Amino acid sequence: MSTASQAAKSEPRTYADSQAAWRLFLMSAAGLYLEMVLIRWLGTEVKIFAFFQNLTLIVCFLGFGVGCFTAGKRGSLWPSLAATSGLVVMIALPFPTWRSLLGILSSVLSYTPDAALWGDTAPELKGIGYLPVFAICMVVITIFLFLLCVAMIPIGRWVGYYLEASKNTVGAYSVNLLGSLAGIWLLAILSFLWLSPSWWFAAAFLLVVLAQPASWRSPLVAAALLAATLLGLHSIGDPQSYWSPYQKLTVQDLGESQYNIFVNNEGYMSIANVTAPFLAKHPDFASAYPNSSYDSPFQFLQNTGRVLIVGAGAGNDVAAALRHGAQHIDAVEIDPLISTLGKRLHPEQPYSSPKVHLINNDARNFMRNCKDKYDVIIFGLLDSHTEFSGYSNMRIDNYVYTQESLRDAKRLLNDDGTLVLKFEVRPPWTWMGQRFYSMLTQTFNHPPLAFHADFVGVMVKATVFLESNSPGLWTRAQDPDKAAFIAARPPNFPLTTAGAPVETTDNWPYIYHYGHTIPRAYYSVSVVVLLTALYLVGPLLKIRQGTTWLFFLLGAGFLLMETQLVSRLGLYFGTTWIVNCIAITGVLIVLLVANLWVTSRRPENLRLYYLGLCGMLIVDYAVPWNRVPGSGTLVGILICLAYCIPILFAGIIFTESFRRSAGNSSCFGANMLGAVAGGLAQNLSFIFGMKALLLIAAAIYAASALMQVVKLGSRAQPDLQA
Repeated sequence: MSTASQAAKSEPRTYADSQAAWRLFLMSAAGLYLEMVLIRWLGTEVKIFAFFQNLTLIVCFLGFGVGCFTAGKRGSLWPSLAATSGLVVMIALPFPTWRSLLGILSSVLSYTPDAALWGDTAPELKGIGYLPVFAICMVVITIFLFLLCVAMIPIGRWVGYYLEASKNTVGAYSVNLLGSLAGIWLLAILSFLWLSPSWWFAAAFLLVVLAQPASWRSPLVAAALLAATLLGLHSIGDPQSYWSPYQKLTVQDLGESQYNIFVNNEGYMSIANVTAPFLAKHPDFASAYPNSSYDSPFQFLQNTGRVLIVGAGAGNDVAAALRHGAQHIDAVEIDPLISTLGKRLHPEQPYSSPKVHLINNDARNFMRNCKDKYDVIIFGLLDSHTEFSGYSNMRIDNYVYTQESLRDAKRLLNDDGTLVLKFEVRPPWTWMGQRFYSMLTQTFNHPPLAFHADFVGVMVKATVFLESNSPGLWTRAQDPDKAAFIAARPPNFPLTTAGAPVETTDNWPYIYHYGHTIPRAYYSVSVVVLLTALYLVGPLLKIRQGTTWLFFLLGAGFLLMETQLVSRLGLYFGTTWIVNCIAITGVLIVLLVANLWVTSRRPENLRLYYLGLCGMLIVDYAVPWNRVPGSGTLVGILICLAYCIPILFAGIIFTESFRRSAGNSSCFGANMLGAVAGGLAQNLSFIFGMKALLLIAAAIYAASALMQVVKLGSRAQPDLQA
């Protein structure tokens, strides 16, 4: 019998089964809730956790898995709270050099032309040299990852203990899933209410304290650590900061009804004043603003009756369209807090106009399902270097800047309509501008007009691309004044498709990556994760035990499947916070159905389930979903069903295998460590595309099926009882 099993079986049961189930429910809720809080908060305050997909998720799984391997130790949960407080305090340190270092972690680790992550070396560190700064950044990120692991280890120990101590393995696992479901929706509700991280962490500490058995609680320690956490959050907060379901927004009042809005501590958008009194007071601005990225495109447009703006933001694009005669504007903005700030602060009050229809939705989802036609479609500055979408950490605009998205926009244009796409192309990553130039050329079969619009007051700069279904756009551009305007503002990249980066597609939506390679910065972070895993897990992992590798493979394959479902639903229903919560909820419900199936049927032979699982993964890969007839919503529902079937089979396989292992906590830990490997394997999508992950998952499950067939799993079962 394993050490954890001995501890579980030999110790007298302090709680009745119902009490133990309640403790497991609370502990599971606390674990997933804290994990989600850390995912969202760290991605906001330290950019590297937003840039690197699933980094926080992977490391939390690592810590949870280590905890399951050491379930016999249990102990107080205060180390989890201490590590959480340590993360907050680290970020809250007031030293200027430290603050600068946190800001450049991403840019230092991505000092490579194959990925565009904005940032620059801090002035305080420029004299040190790149290699020493790189080494410092590696140490800092290692400390962050280690604290994340420590935050999850104690919770993993208790969850593993309750799972192993339960007489009903499948029932205990179902309670674990229900607790996880509660944890997800607790954060969703707090996010929906636009509450700040102080509320998130207070709820996390309360939940962790309640989950701990009374005899193990340290309320004074928890109170002290919570006070330190809230003090740290207060020190990095701002009275003008607001929290939406997506991101942190900070408003900077520039005076005279003009504002800067920072998103996740980075400059993101502005609110400009183009009212008559302001123009009369500032004649230089009055003469310059027609050349801004907001107003200059309209000089090339013939008809501005019906306008669609995706990424409408706080209203600058909407105000510009109204100034140039738009009669009907559909303004699409994913973040309701941004549009709310625009309604409250924008001096021209564009969202109050009866000509404007504000739509809080994902831009791609709106265009996919829209049936209207427009004279002008404007892609606002949807650039999201600082944004991410919660669970999957995929940047919000990934599916907006793909070839399929541009085709959707072309379909919505009238015959003489014009597409306006704006993007800030920054050196040295000027290849991003060439990518847009090439993609637009392929979509419209004609090179776009392109020019650079610089800052005008607080109106941000951007490269402007103009495309149309009609040759009239280029005819108008031949006007001497317009031709001179373009010639005086050349973009900072070659206007040619030769040598352009590969196009982005719904299968490869990585707009910030040059080509089908894994960015070198990802290797740096992956090495840190692997070394941390080896250090923590090496002494615990029983590499010769068949069940270890069986559950490891099941964890790796499942995470690849789960994130595929989340990303596909984001593509067809919008990459919104509610879609992500519903997707994860759907996964947990499918797993609960799998538990019911195992409880009622007790499947003896898992081969048919493996065949169904691998077969459906191959079918999901092979079906060209973008060619399936029907509305985007209908296709999205079909995809949801098609992806849930293999998840159901995977759930049955895991639950039955877990039942046969008698709920051994080390098996659950191996499953979590497999999820770490699956998370790192997602980087292969940079090379092969996202759908290829389905084939990789099928291969992983086939390997686990082989272990079942040759009886490695059952042959190792005596080891569990030995």
